[in-house]
Amino acid sequence: MCDPIVRGAVVALCAALCLPACKHAESSATASVEIAHGTGQEVPPPTEPSRAAPVAAPPTAEFPKSVDPKDLDAAERKVLAEILAEQFDPCGKPRSFQAALETADCPLAIKLGATVVKLLQAGHGKKPAVAMLLREIERLNTVVQVDVAGAPSLGPADAKVTVVEYSDFECPYCRHSVEPLERLQKHYNFLLYYRFFPLKLAHPNAEGTAKAAWAAHQQGKFWPLHDAMFAHQEALDWPSVQKLATGLGIDMKRFVADFGSPAAQAAVDASTKSGEAAGVDGTPTFFVNGRRAETLMQVQELVRDVQTQAGGTLPAALTPDDLGESAPAAAPAQRAAGTGEDKAPETAPAPDQAAPAATQATPTPSVTK
Repeated sequence: MCDPIVRGAVVALCAALCLPACKHAESSATASVEIAHGTGQEVPPPTEPSRAAPVAAPPTAEFPKSVDPKDLDAAERKVLAEILAEQFDPCGKPRSFQAALETADCPLAIKLGATVVKLLQAGHGKKPAVAMLLREIERLNTVVQVDVAGAPSLGPADAKVTVVEYSDFECPYCRHSVEPLERLQKHYNFLLYYRFFPLKLAHPNAEGTAKAAWAAHQQGKFWPLHDAMFAHQEALDWPSVQKLATGLGIDMKRFVADFGSPAAQAAVDASTKSGEAAGVDGTPTFFVNGRRAETLMQVQELVRDVQTQAGGTLPAALTPDDLGESAPAAAPAQRAAGTGEDKAPETAPAPDQAAPAATQATPTPSVTK
């Protein structure tokens, strides 16, 4: 069971940074192994360099130039000084967070220093602020090679940035992200992969719609059916999905045969397993060149980091309003402890309340002409 303080800290972190409230309340450490592309074989992660304990410098009111504590009161400044003195350099060198900021050779330290200030300014105490800081360090320092073999994609194959989305067609937060994610993809022209991650206990049609999308993909119609199913998320039973597919000009005889084939089930299972190997525990979850993101603002931040390192001119950043993440109602689902189900904020549309079942019944396919 996740530490209650850490669980609360995860939600608070996103609120403090003006991001939607986090899902993944039971999130564990990001995957400790990489999955080689298309092979399913585990690649041991590199050995973490040894760290010498940072020198426990006494808290001081003097802060590095990159840290702006002007909006903190005296007590908050004291906590900030303690955190910077006691925590390690997020870039992994054997020195303190404070030393990394003073040297100014670790961009991640500068970014996270500002994050700590925002957390304290929002009223968080030392313990939750440290928990949130450590979670962010782990997220930004962990790279997972996600298996995308056979996955539907959108964008240039030679793009410098690859974004992988794990999604569920009955997840209301996945539906909310469809148009903003499309806007983000067009804005930065990255390569987007879609991976199936049906939450079967929460969503009775999740696995069936994933198989239907795979069947449409065999005819080059994945994205049209993807858009249609999200647009009609309130009715995704098999007859309704067939009706949507018919309207898209899909060959229904082949569609029904592919839907019911062992290959469809194998593809959905393989996609789910790749997500589990990458540490996915809720939807939507994204990976930008292997780094995890749980909101579209985090996706944008990572995309801009990669494109900045690659050189060239960046377009203006999209705003939280552009990405649909400025209002609490846009928050992604929190994972209900130990269930794998969505737990919606009070102001957000609630997922269908289906009774959990050990297995999901797949309706018998019939051809619609």
